[in-house]
Amino acid sequence: MIKRHTYLLGLTLWCVLACIHASAQQNPDFVAAFNYVNLKQADSARARIDKAIKDSAVAKEAQSWYVRGFIYKYYYTSKEVNNQSSPARAEALRSLRKALSMLPDTSKELRGSIHANMKFIAAKYHNDAAKSLDTSNYQLPIKNFEMYMEIMRQIEPNMNLKPAEIEFNLALSTIYTSLYQANSRTRSNILELDKQALNKVLKLDPNSVTANYNMGILYYNQAVYLINNSDFDTPLTSLNGIQDDQVLLFKKSLPFTEKAYELDPKKAETIQALSGIYFGLNEYDKSKLFQEKLDELKKEKIEQLKKDNQH
Repeated sequence: MIKRHTYLLGLTLWCVLACIHASAQQNPDFVAAFNYVNLKQADSARARIDKAIKDSAVAKEAQSWYVRGFIYKYYYTSKEVNNQSSPARAEALRSLRKALSMLPDTSKELRGSIHANMKFIAAKYHNDAAKSLDTSNYQLPIKNFEMYMEIMRQIEPNMNLKPAEIEFNLALSTIYTSLYQANSRTRSNILELDKQALNKVLKLDPNSVTANYNMGILYYNQAVYLINNSDFDTPLTSLNGIQDDQVLLFKKSLPFTEKAYELDPKKAETIQALSGIYFGLNEYDKSKLFQEKLDELKKEKIEQLKKDNQH
């Protein structure tokens, strides 16, 4: 499963109070919103900041939108933290982004505080994607992970997000593979989603052993499925078509599986797959060669176990 991230909160709401324009500070609803946060009354704080932001004098200040974003974030953590579709979290992000868009370039301190709060929200989206990704629920985690990526690209454009994207798509591919094996009715749709996830990984890291192996096995399993589900009474014309499809699938599997073997020549599953692929392509000498490699690898492992036990 993909890792979860945690971030400390940014500057507290009270740190920016001195920066708020006087017209905002004079708005009774705006002041009340501050006080309700201090009293840990999230509902009242949200209600009063929503009322205050309708005042044009309040709404024209970037700091006001920052405060609204902070309060909605506070409401989210108090009331909706277990809601992976939290409206309050989305509204907090919207307000923080609005504040960011209104800031002059010289407002480094407030910009840093806005970024810290956005990073906190991004981490929550990431954590939700990580903890809820399973075969019964994968569409919402995808959306949440995309939100994480979108926020982080906005506030840290130079951050290397490739590892996170690779990790998530490999996990997603595993989910699709499980769905593919469990539900024959949606095989074609799930298969395409699986390919898309793996292709994203391979685009980011062509030398990913896992992605190359999984893509090779994906095509290999399709070919084996056709073989295992061919009836004895299948008409010859149809059988020839099935055999052509099998060969095509084995050929599609081959470059990915060969790449996985090149990257990790000691992986038994890859060697076994290559033996099966070459057998399916009627290249029996190569199939035998990889079977011998597999047998040799098994012997090496047995010998290593014996040595380990002697110590």
